[in-house]
Amino acid sequence: MANNFSAAQLEPSEQTEQVTLMQLEEVSDLIMSPGCDYKYTLSFCPSAEAEQMRELVKDKISAGESTEQILDYFAGVYGPKVMAQPAKKGFYFVAWWFPYFLLFDIFLLVGAILFFWRKRSDSENKIAAAENVESETLRKDMEDLLEKEVREFRNE
Repeated sequence: MANNFSAAQLEPSEQTEQVTLMQLEEVSDLIMSPGCDYKYTLSFCPSAEAEQMRELVKDKISAGESTEQILDYFAGVYGPKVMAQPAKKGFYFVAWWFPYFLLFDIFLLVGAILFFWRKRSDSENKIAAAENVESETLRKDMEDLLEKEVREFRNE
């Protein structure tokens, strides 16, 4: 017989504990563990300090604190390096959006280069066309002059 339980089959206290564990994991994934030199989040760090921090997070969730309040608490105690993602305010706002601004600037720069390159090549084409007209006129004048000289030479 399989022991498959759905959320509806659990007792109310177990459902509440399950939701709390899901919330615990959601919040723990947003906090870097000082016990693992800030390389892993609380969810993946095996240190005793990370276990204590997970218990503290669990207590704060049980007390009804929001995710933002919990993150603010840990940022106040350990500093901003404890956050898995930088805050989207102040200097960190610029750090968060900098890659997008850089990408936009690159596209803008490439567009400007292509625009001016195209404009320059159009003007060069016009100059070349004008030079071709001038050279064609000069060639025609030279041919006429040569023909005139040849006629005069034959008539003499």
